[in-house]
Amino acid sequence: FTQGMLVINEKGLDEVMFWLTGSVAGRSMEMATTVLPFMIFGWIGALLMSRSMNVLAMGDDVAKGLGQRTVFVKGIMMLLVVLLAGSAVSVAGPILFIGVVIPHIARFLVGNDYRWIVPYCALLGALLLISADTAARFFLQPSEVPVGVMTVIIGIPFFVYIARKGFNKA
Repeated sequence: FTQGMLVINEKGLDEVMFWLTGSVAGRSMEMATTVLPFMIFGWIGALLMSRSMNVLAMGDDVAKGLGQRTVFVKGIMMLLVVLLAGSAVSVAGPILFIGVVIPHIARFLVGNDYRWIVPYCALLGALLLISADTAARFFLQPSEVPVGVMTVIIGIPFFVYIARKGFNKA
């Protein structure tokens, strides 16, 4: 039914397709401020949980041996991921490959310590998004390519590289 309605309404189809690929074009600061409290809470939570993530990265058995409640930590981390991802997607749509590319780059730059990986992911993710958005605005002038398409162009070769090399070795 939804697809049928979108086919009838061509302008609506264009808007939905633009949102489904992800875009920051035409977004107001009001949209960002609406989800800002959720993002701040999620970031503070992720930074506070980074030590627990370091322990959990050693494996469940080691983490349990060190006294960590692994199920609790995983549950909290899942909630934080849903909170942060949901906040970002509600404003900009699903912008692909940032979550695949950036953690590997951050890990390459700072090592395996999540106390550094988490803030570096925030910084590098923002830089990738801004760079992709800038490139998207100039790629097919005068029209604009959705930023999600640009991140796919960047992300696919990187994803192939990671897949060939192996996730654990990246």
